[in-house]
Amino acid sequence: MSLRLLGQEEVKTKLYPIEQIEGGWSKKFSYKRQIIESPLALQIPLLEAKDSEVSYEFLTYKRQKKSAEIISAFTTGFSVYTFLSKGRVSDGFYWTVVGSAAVLNLYLGTVSIKHFKKALKRYNELAQTDSKISLQINSHGSSGASLGLAWNYQF
Repeated sequence: MSLRLLGQEEVKTKLYPIEQIEGGWSKKFSYKRQIIESPLALQIPLLEAKDSEVSYEFLTYKRQKKSAEIISAFTTGFSVYTFLSKGRVSDGFYWTVVGSAAVLNLYLGTVSIKHFKKALKRYNELAQTDSKISLQINSHGSSGASLGLAWNYQF
């Protein structure tokens, strides 16, 4: 038999879903009826979920984004140095460094967006913990498929 004391009751914060708004070349987010343009501005709501998966994925995204910015700054500095000291850096070395940095930035950008999308998806799953009915279809290879109907109700 257990008894909850008032000071020991778990307080669950209300999470509001974050919607992604697709625009021409940019993506925007809607949170509590506000339009947010930068994914980094969603740090506070995402970390308020206090979920280990959301925190891990978002902080990985943030770390990779920072690494891409450092690589871009290094490449810019290297380009300026090469321009100011003509003849000290060969053309082949210059293009190798700049090309490698571009490929690394492209890779980090792609992987970091995947981490952000995972964090956003998990956060929205946590925010939608109200009662819901879902339909699920699973494939079992050559043996067929199964169909399920689930009703999730929070007591």
